[in-house]
Parts: sequence; structure tokens; C-alpha cells
Amino acid sequence: MSKLLDKALKDLSPRSSQFKVLLYLAFKGPAPPSTIAEETGISPGTVRPALRALLTKKYVTQERDRSYKSKIAFTEIVSDLYTNYIRKE
Repeated sequence: MSKLLDKALKDLSPRSSQFKVLLYLAFKGPAPPSTIAEETGISPGTVRPALRALLTKKYVTQERDRSYKSKIAFTEIVSDLYTNYIRKE
């Protein structure tokens, strides 16, 4: 597991809007706030502050086209879930 993913899992509650936005970006790829809000059902007024927080925490980057991109690959998240939850059952 990468240090960044380890830090994010300790820092963000899986139920938080920040975690949901990060997971969306890791899975879908770069997206603008409006698309994230539209596709996740999270209000734009919640998505934007979540993105600012994720940017400050260095979990995402902002692209030139103003979209946001996860610095954590979806495969890392799935691998961690498999290792720590599924394999242990």
C-alpha cells in the first residue's frame, strides 16, 4: 500500500464526502466539480469544499482544464480492501 493511501485511509472517514469524492476520482478519472456532483448525487455545495480539502491534503491535483484528479490509483484502493477485508474472511 502506498504511503499516500495509508495516510488517506487514516485521515478520511469512509462515510465522509471527501472520501466519496476521492473514491469517485480514483475510479472515474479526472472530472470537474459539476460532473462529480451530478454523478454522485453529492450537492455542488459539498463537492467544492471537499475538493479544496483534498487538494490541501495533497490527495488530488487540479488540472489545467479545472478538473480534479486523484493521486491515488483505484487499483491501490481495491488492493487494500482485498488484503485487509476480503482475504481475512
